[in-house]
Amino acid sequence: MCDKGFVALSILWGLLAVIESQPSCPSNVFQKPQEVLDCEQRAQNEPVNQTLASEGCMRTYFVNRVTANPLLPEDYAMLNEFAAKKFGKKPPVSGYRIRRDIRVLSVTERQKLFRAFNVLYKTGVLAQFGRLHGVQMLRKHHGASFLPWHRVYIAAVEEKLREIDPEVSLPYWDYTMDYYLPLPSDSVIWSSCFLGNGDGTVREGPFRNMYGGFNTLIARDIARNGTCPPRLINKDDIAELMDFCYFANITTGNTPIYYQQVNNLEVLHDGIHDWVGGDMGNGAQASYDPVFFMHHAFIDYIWEQFRWRQSSLMCRVNVEKDYREPGDYAVNNAPGHAPWEEMHGFEYLQNRDGLWRNWTTAVYGYLPAPKCPECGNSESLYCDMDVDPRRPEGVCVTKTKLFCVDTPLTDFDKDRPFEEPLGGGATVILGTIHKGLPGDGRTRFMSQEEGLAILRQQVGHVNPSQQPILHDVKAPQGYTPTLNMNLHEVVYVVSSADGQGALVKYEDIVKGLVTTVATILACVL
Repeated sequence: MCDKGFVALSILWGLLAVIESQPSCPSNVFQKPQEVLDCEQRAQNEPVNQTLASEGCMRTYFVNRVTANPLLPEDYAMLNEFAAKKFGKKPPVSGYRIRRDIRVLSVTERQKLFRAFNVLYKTGVLAQFGRLHGVQMLRKHHGASFLPWHRVYIAAVEEKLREIDPEVSLPYWDYTMDYYLPLPSDSVIWSSCFLGNGDGTVREGPFRNMYGGFNTLIARDIARNGTCPPRLINKDDIAELMDFCYFANITTGNTPIYYQQVNNLEVLHDGIHDWVGGDMGNGAQASYDPVFFMHHAFIDYIWEQFRWRQSSLMCRVNVEKDYREPGDYAVNNAPGHAPWEEMHGFEYLQNRDGLWRNWTTAVYGYLPAPKCPECGNSESLYCDMDVDPRRPEGVCVTKTKLFCVDTPLTDFDKDRPFEEPLGGGATVILGTIHKGLPGDGRTRFMSQEEGLAILRQQVGHVNPSQQPILHDVKAPQGYTPTLNMNLHEVVYVVSSADGQGALVKYEDIVKGLVTTVATILACVL
């Protein structure tokens, strides 16, 4: 008995010695999963660069694991607050609010909004809403519930913003005013004064260095290149929607040609996600970027304009009852879109409850989109009487990034931790899957002249009118003024502000030059 015990003990000690003799694996070394090793083995006898093939195997492995963040218990607790308050069934605690285009807001109003968004981000509430949108996607997309569900969703986010600051309301982004720029990517929207840069990781503006649904820094890829570059919604798209009278005319049913429906508001909406790209171009991660909510506020604004038409003598439709026909609620008859089915995350409501009039009579309303000649008295918009000859009353057009002169919002120190590049400077690029309608071909990589040529094809062969920069010239004492000057800044030759801020105050530079030249000429003449 003792001999057997001694033998067993000797064997055990021998095994331990062998194990200890093996070199330990450092904790900072990545061990390739078996799936990656199998992929590399398959490539060994192929005529490819083995190093690059190995990288491809790793890339495929990780891309295949980009999944939506699951809802957490605390997320359900937050959402239950809306049920307890009967949000939507009763007027909101924070009161009625008016939504306006973000460029109509004053600098103070914008910064109050950005501060509120930053608080939602820092407290994790913005991520909670991101997780809600990112799971069970087909319950609220590609079907009849798309418009009513998102109406409730963004109103709930707006209510959380107003819990932080009751003077804040959710603005909309009217991209039809960006469409009239030769390169819409040059819009002041994509400056530090508004939503920050649109090319790569968001490193400028109020939402810089925020983490998104990929659990990495939020990125964008506006007006990207590609075989089928997307485009923004324009006024013609909206006008065509207003030719119809019924909810079913502009929404999604059980159709095999979803992406070919030119008068479908959801399909048009998809194109904006494509155009912004980056995180916004991936549905499950899109709503972590605050631009998502301003995009959807404008989609909701368009829908509300359509509902006004439905209620008019032209259509005579009861907007609270109008829905799609049974059996035609969603692509492939996906569940979650019937009028009586519960809204995901807001189960105290049904999809048809998003059709109630009280959303826009008791919860929020819209200030109409800016129109000529005032254009909302915005310093970031101007009235162009010539760019679209089909609209002789003129259209409001956004100014370019060059006109961003706001003091940067520095309430939150989000810059210091990101001074060093992550991962040795490596960049992960997640491509956008094009979902919307074909674009017009304009990308941020082309010249102003190329963009202008395409715009002319879309709206007629015209020249954009020039933004006047008026400057009074005073003659020196003893001289009579003989020179009248009316300088114009031609919008389509302004591409973007200098990266170091050298051209931040373009008008001041021009005025200084004008003053010098005018004084000299006045003296000579």
